[in-house]
Amino acid sequence: MIVRLVVVLAVVVVALAARVALQRRLRWSAEDTLPGARFPGWVTNGATRTWVVFTTPYCASCGPIVEHLEGAYPRARVVTVDASRLGLARDFSVRQAPTVFESDGRGLPLRRFNGADAVRQAVPA
Repeated sequence: MIVRLVVVLAVVVVALAARVALQRRLRWSAEDTLPGARFPGWVTNGATRTWVVFTTPYCASCGPIVEHLEGAYPRARVVTVDASRLGLARDFSVRQAPTVFESDGRGLPLRRFNGADAVRQAVPA
């Protein structure tokens, strides 16, 4: 009986550790983007800071995230991109909506957030 309990406990611990590791990797990894990937000029439009929000037509949390970013950084450009633009979504390994990137004036991604909770935690209101 005790051996079974120890085995079950070990499996649970390994599963939790794997989940934490996966969540950390999904938040940002430079290897996720294609080498040299940058946002095209129509996205940044010369802005010093651009928030690029990948959305889908059925994303319920995408609108509130756009409003959150606009409120937190009123001078920054906030652009929504439909994730069905497969070229951009592929270049930046977008797998869920919302996926948010902070980009500099040259279109290079600085930070990446996967999911609404990650944005709310990292970007103060």
